[in-house]
Amino acid sequence: MGWWKSYAGDERFSSSTLTVLIGIFAVLWLLWPIKKQRKAAVPPLPPGPRGLPIVGYLPFIGTELHIKFEQLCGLYGPIYKVWFANKLCIVISSPLLVKEVVRDQDAVFSNRDVNKAILAITYGGVDIAFSPNGPNWKMLRKMFVREMLSASNLDTTFTLRREEMKSLAKAKEEGKTKTGKKDFLQVLLEIREQNNGAYSISMTQLKAVLVDIVVGASDTITTMSEWVMARLMKHSETMRKVHEELTEIVGMDNLVEESHLPKLQYLDAVIKETFRLHPPFPFLVPRTPSESRIIGGYHVPKGSSIFVNVWAIQRNSMYWDNPLEFIPERFLNDGYGRVDYSGNNFKYFPFGSGRRICAGLTLGERTLKYILASFLHSFEWKLPQGSEIDVSDTYGVVTKKKNPTVAIPTPRLSKSELYTE
Repeated sequence: MGWWKSYAGDERFSSSTLTVLIGIFAVLWLLWPIKKQRKAAVPPLPPGPRGLPIVGYLPFIGTELHIKFEQLCGLYGPIYKVWFANKLCIVISSPLLVKEVVRDQDAVFSNRDVNKAILAITYGGVDIAFSPNGPNWKMLRKMFVREMLSASNLDTTFTLRREEMKSLAKAKEEGKTKTGKKDFLQVLLEIREQNNGAYSISMTQLKAVLVDIVVGASDTITTMSEWVMARLMKHSETMRKVHEELTEIVGMDNLVEESHLPKLQYLDAVIKETFRLHPPFPFLVPRTPSESRIIGGYHVPKGSSIFVNVWAIQRNSMYWDNPLEFIPERFLNDGYGRVDYSGNNFKYFPFGSGRRICAGLTLGERTLKYILASFLHSFEWKLPQGSEIDVSDTYGVVTKKKNPTVAIPTPRLSKSELYTE
């Protein structure tokens, strides 16, 4: 303590030290309210149901997640939070708030919330659907959209779609030439072999993209085909109108060709209405913000999981007249006649919106319409005696019918050889 006594005896040291201490105290005194104000300025998290310690709200969700989330929307509003164990999930069910996420702040919310199961399926998340936003994802998407789904490649692969359609209709194609056929694996391999600098794709990425095509396109098309057929068999007048359009555009002496598809406006409206009531991915693919943001006046932390509830929005009476009724004509009138799958209308976006909109949209739309037009033009469809159509759904990887549709086809074309040539 001798050193302190020696300095304490120095009057100049004591006064300067006291001045510095007073200055520091004054600065802290001034900064404290600012810091407190900044802390208070951070908005709260969205409202939401209380859960249990450790497990959160998981025990109360049940098996039908899309229905539960719609119920919670009615209780807590268009944006609310749910804890799944230690994972914060924020559910958005308003077109205005969806626009903030997928359009206004798209760069921040463009990454997927990927779990270990998805990483295993997609070879570490190197595919298009789950790859993080960045140069690699942009390269993959550009290659997929501009090369694989180009008009020329879609036309080249039409032969395969046509033959598969005939196979499904139990037609035989003996002795048919196979020139001009090409599948998407061949297209990918050609792109990889060329490697002209525009695209540098590894074999792992190639396999991951093929998984996207199989899971994202095939399963979705199969599910949506069943939904459309179920809705048509439940609404016989709508089925009659579809058949009338096909008879007029295609003719009873011909099979459906892809050149007929743009003219099938009523069938297009039927498909759109089915996607409205039964979007295959009711929350699209969950996103995660790369930094904390404010949405709808609430704090959305970095790393949280964002569920865009397209299922609830497309069934909400605030945005749709008679939302639970199957009315294809709504997509033919002036109100929704110009609505498409581009994601620009935030009341209707079954394929997503923004930079992460479904990359295979063009292929999926084209294939689904061709399959349905071929089935409906070639056959009359009836239910087995005494059975009824059930349009209840069940949540899963895609939202499917709870009970499979069973129908009896009867040939309707004028020439029997059309089924066997």
